[in-house]
Amino acid sequence: MLCLLAMLPIAAFAGGDQADELLATALSGVDGRAHSIDDWRGKIRVVNFWATWCGPCRSEIPLLSAARKEWRGKGVEVIGVAIDGRDDVRAFVDQARINYPVLVAEQQGQTLMQSGGNTMGTLPFTLLLDQRGNIIRRHAGVLDARLLKTWLSDAAVAHAVSVVTGFAATADQPH
Repeated sequence: MLCLLAMLPIAAFAGGDQADELLATALSGVDGRAHSIDDWRGKIRVVNFWATWCGPCRSEIPLLSAARKEWRGKGVEVIGVAIDGRDDVRAFVDQARINYPVLVAEQQGQTLMQSGGNTMGTLPFTLLLDQRGNIIRRHAGVLDARLLKTWLSDAAVAHAVSVVTGFAATADQPH
């Protein structure tokens, strides 16, 4: 598994494909209950794969927490998917005061990342899903605030257009 910061160029990929495996897979939350990404259907979802031992992953947490605080009331949910053990994740979530839901995928996280388009196993890895679960953005490596804000703004506009017109719109232009 790769944990990269500046070694990979920042890349956002257009999507549009359904994240069926990711949506359907039940994972244990740090709250002790089973959840799936589809529990947040109807919301734009930022799904961030990370690990407690990954420095670049840890550096994204304040950005993701701020995004959740800013966008939660606008139909967006940030969801962390940790690929390491439950005890390590639970302790780290408490220590870092993560304010968004965190699910524990352990080794299954690798398969879920691959189903989302991350064939190299790069961490951190982030997907942006629309309200129906379509992947509209992918990013391998550390997100920056500007990129995340652009993603969320574009997705919110696309959702508003689809509500007004009755047509599904996606934010599929690369940035």
